[in-house]
Amino acid sequence: MAVIRRLRFRPSTAARGLVKGRTQTLGVLVPFFTKHYFLEILRGIEQALAGTDYSLIIYSVERPEQASAHLSFLSRVHRVDGLIVIALSGRAVATGCRRLARRCPVVAIDANLGGAMNLLPDHELGMYLAVKHLIGLGHERIALVDRPEDPVFGTITEARRQGYRRAFREAGLSLRSPRVVIADYSQEGGYEAVGRLLTARRPPTAVACASDLQAVGALRAVEEAGLRVGADIAVTGYHDVELARYVGLTTVHLPAFEMGEVSAGLLLSILTGRQAAEQPTLPPPYLVVRASCGRHRAQAR
Repeated sequence: MAVIRRLRFRPSTAARGLVKGRTQTLGVLVPFFTKHYFLEILRGIEQALAGTDYSLIIYSVERPEQASAHLSFLSRVHRVDGLIVIALSGRAVATGCRRLARRCPVVAIDANLGGAMNLLPDHELGMYLAVKHLIGLGHERIALVDRPEDPVFGTITEARRQGYRRAFREAGLSLRSPRVVIADYSQEGGYEAVGRLLTARRPPTAVACASDLQAVGALRAVEEAGLRVGADIAVTGYHDVELARYVGLTTVHLPAFEMGEVSAGLLLSILTGRQAAEQPTLPPPYLVVRASCGRHRAQAR
């Protein structure tokens, strides 16, 4: 111990990994990781790994073939001790994850993958809260600008649309001609979708978007149409990224940071033999009300 102190010896993580058969590394497969929502999940993962011997490797996916290549490589080469997959659900991802799960644990965030432990936020409740709020403000012509759940493979899920329809049913409003548009997960996607909706014979008086990025594009489309956000038309977002606060966007807060933290903690528990007996639960989404919905329409009139 005296020699260790005198030489300021530090154990080699690589050497320890060779002895234990571990790399002391976790991998994250994430699409377009520069988008705010995914960055918040990554922050949660980093927080969970702080103070541990584990490091993180990020595998970014922007094209379907990249996902297949990364998963094929990880199945052949012992590069990570566990993998977190964020919002990727294509067939190639599902097949690759099942193969990889035979060798190491896999956790999927915001995706439902066979062979993985899945952490799914309650998207139905999230959109229900947004649309219920708009109905409470007096809106009846409410459009939903939805997005692919998986931005790489374009996978569409029904959860948010189920929440949209549930809010209408509970309010006793007609759903004979629901206004649902699928748009790209981007500001441009929201801008183009809302621009088209505003040219309809009876345009919506409110728009619920499936991401804050789409909602920011929607705000621009509303302003360029000569309308006032919050007075002539209400807009809500989804995710509650930091940008939403600065543009006064009413939005649904998803527990992105917590999802990252819980997923990494789950992997660490498995790798250290401390796996919890039950699947971890996530905090429910909630609505953050800001200026983009304005006052109650009856009061405004």
